[in-house]
Amino acid sequence: MSDLRKLCPAGEDVWVSYYGKDELLFFLTGPAGQSSTSTAQKGEFTLYGVVSERGGQKAKKLGSGGNPTDLETKYKVSEAMSSSTKKKAS
Repeated sequence: MSDLRKLCPAGEDVWVSYYGKDELLFFLTGPAGQSSTSTAQKGEFTLYGVVSERGGQKAKKLGSGGNPTDLETKYKVSEAMSSSTKKKAS
């Protein structure tokens, strides 16, 4: 499993992490030290995908917005999680 602290950009906190069969696939961040209400009002949630590269994993920014559910839908988070779990189970 990945160390989210190393993947998360400075000034942001991880709010939710998404896994598929023990593999980190995505994580959602918001500004450090802010409540979900103030963050949503400012539209500051960011969704990152985790990609494997030589030497480890890296976070790739997918998109930002004020509604985490919209980001999950737009980037098909649940489908990716389900797909990853099925691949590992085979």
